[in-house]
Amino acid sequence: MIPKHIAIIPDGNRRWAKSKKFSLLSTYKAAGSYEKAKKLGEEAKKCGVEYISIWAFSTENWKRNKNEVKLAFRIIEDFIDSSIKHAEGDKYHFIHIGNKNKIPKTILDKIKKLEKKTRNFKGFTFILCLNYGGRDEIIRAVNKAIKNKKKVNENSFKKILDTKEIPDPDLIIRTGGEKRLSGFMPFQSIYSELYFTNTPFPDFDIKHLREAIEDFKKRKRNLGR
Repeated sequence: MIPKHIAIIPDGNRRWAKSKKFSLLSTYKAAGSYEKAKKLGEEAKKCGVEYISIWAFSTENWKRNKNEVKLAFRIIEDFIDSSIKHAEGDKYHFIHIGNKNKIPKTILDKIKKLEKKTRNFKGFTFILCLNYGGRDEIIRAVNKAIKNKKKVNENSFKKILDTKEIPDPDLIIRTGGEKRLSGFMPFQSIYSELYFTNTPFPDFDIKHLREAIEDFKKRKRNLGR
């Protein structure tokens, strides 16, 4: 009973910044650093997890003020730069999911470079959900099916989603105290186990990840059977 795929909705960053009286820049650095993602990834891999997804920026996050969006993408770009630098040592397979429109070209080019550099690595996959929204993903897939003039069923529809290379998440963790998915992987999450923690993401560490996995182990999953 180990989740093959864990997805994380890293919430609570702004509330954490306010409570600590920290700047948004230092908060985003604490939440979105390469070092933090690597520690969580290594712990997940050690526990037997094969895929980990992190929702870094949603299609709705563009509604935030321009300075906050700029800071978020600055940290995301730093994360990608570090991932490229350490790719040979980390040996994880990197995948981006989300709408590629609106992502700055410099970042998109680096994403493509990282995907290409890590495409032959096996054993552990890191998925960055950037400019991702569940409804947006489904609408893009529907338009793709219409364009190709193909009738779809459940299995063929899966193959035109962003997540076509990825198994559905077994466990979705949301930090920060809110108890909703906010449109995260609506098609893929029908049998996902949900784990909500009050811990804001900047404080979420390998101990909290282990606690979520232990909670998952206790659950009985019938998967509709």
